[in-house]
Amino acid sequence: MSYVRPIPFDRHPLVEQKYILPTPSIEELYQRVKKIIRLRTPGAIIYAHPRFGKTYSIRYILRVLKMDMPGIVTFSFGCRKSKSHSEDMFFATLLRAVGHPAAESGSIARKRSRLVERVSELVERSRYNLVIAFADEAQRLDIIEYEWLRDVHDELERAGIRMITLLVGQPQLINQKNAFREARQTQIVARFMIDEMPFRGIQSPDDLATCLAGYDEACYPFSSDWTYTRFFFPYAFSDGLRLVDQTEALWDAFDAAHSEARFDFCLEIPMQYLARTVEIAFIEYAASDAADFRFSRAIWDNCVEESNYVSAQEELKLVMGDGFYEEI
Repeated sequence: MSYVRPIPFDRHPLVEQKYILPTPSIEELYQRVKKIIRLRTPGAIIYAHPRFGKTYSIRYILRVLKMDMPGIVTFSFGCRKSKSHSEDMFFATLLRAVGHPAAESGSIARKRSRLVERVSELVERSRYNLVIAFADEAQRLDIIEYEWLRDVHDELERAGIRMITLLVGQPQLINQKNAFREARQTQIVARFMIDEMPFRGIQSPDDLATCLAGYDEACYPFSSDWTYTRFFFPYAFSDGLRLVDQTEALWDAFDAAHSEARFDFCLEIPMQYLARTVEIAFIEYAASDAADFRFSRAIWDNCVEESNYVSAQEELKLVMGDGFYEEI
């Protein structure tokens, strides 16, 4: 077994934070998204608190969808927070999302027309008569923007194309849905908010083990046998080090931090803080690699602390109010 890394240390996706590993919650979400597509449900809400990995999950689902359903037309766009809502900017954003080369030029009417034409062209070349749109940070959408999006839905439907819109955002989306219901804005609820899908964090040691096993199995470069764990600890890996074996120690480290902070809600680790903890452990302790190197509980305690898990949870609770975990 070689101990010479195939690429420079700093170019590994984990160091650059350019990687996505499937988690139990992402897999569950993907199965529900596939069901929505299968049933042609026009829209749904995917919601979780900040840093739970919603944006990463979108990227993962888009990638896997293209493998499972080759040729399917998908796009995603980020929703901006602004004091005044610009129809011109809204359609320019959607045009960029579908890869139109003239997203910035032309009148609003022309941009709207280009969007429908572009999506129609893409759908015509695919074997599926539908388009899947992900709206990230969708709690920022205003009612007028839903109306603009509704117009696109209707135009595509008249062209015989089904558009499925998945609103991805924070739990405020549920409040918005209830407000639309009370205001009898059924045209918005029926198109975009029929189904609700909470996106959870890591809730159990079994969840954690699944995530950690991903570092032992995912390889980079992709065609190599250099798993993430092997790349950072080649000597220890050759002697049997596997991250999945650290499940109990790492869960206990998070649980201890959770208890010491006196949080009054159950431990649920947001994916971002688990990933950050593992990244710190891999990057900071790679220099300690040796055949007999193993992670200790003290190392995990230190990595959990440096991930800022506790301070982030405190900040989130402060912003969202007491009992915020009961919202999801």
